[in-house]
Amino acid sequence: MTRLSDYDRHGRVWDLDPGSGLLSPAPGGSCHGFVHLPGQGEQAAAALYGDGEGAGTLWLQFGARRWDCASVSVRQASSADGTRHFAVIGPGGATEFELPYAAPDSGPFDPAYDWLDELADDFYLWVADRLAAAASRQTLLEHFRAGFPAP
Repeated sequence: MTRLSDYDRHGRVWDLDPGSGLLSPAPGGSCHGFVHLPGQGEQAAAALYGDGEGAGTLWLQFGARRWDCASVSVRQASSADGTRHFAVIGPGGATEFELPYAAPDSGPFDPAYDWLDELADDFYLWVADRLAAAASRQTLLEHFRAGFPAP
């Protein structure tokens, strides 16, 4: 089991069974990544995590499928109709996973709403941003390896 902090609901903690992708509520403790529970149009939970203390692998998981982040790349794009697309691209360049989803609703117009707010509202956008560069992936892996309390 890998303990994860809920990306969208601060203070909630989950145990992930990496083999099955199943989640169960957990009693807090040191987390080693984040999980996003299924939203509209999504079929399974998604997670970005390290295997725990001493782990050397950063994993991206959707349901029971998971990828070593060092061997894949991810892409996130927005369409004019407001649909967003998240994709996992394998080592050979083929798309291994694709998820179209509705852009999160930011609520009423807020002139202070910026890129950081957008990242906080969209797990897949945050994942794509964090996995874009090797240095960012390494920093995230080190953070997840050390563990952190759920916010």
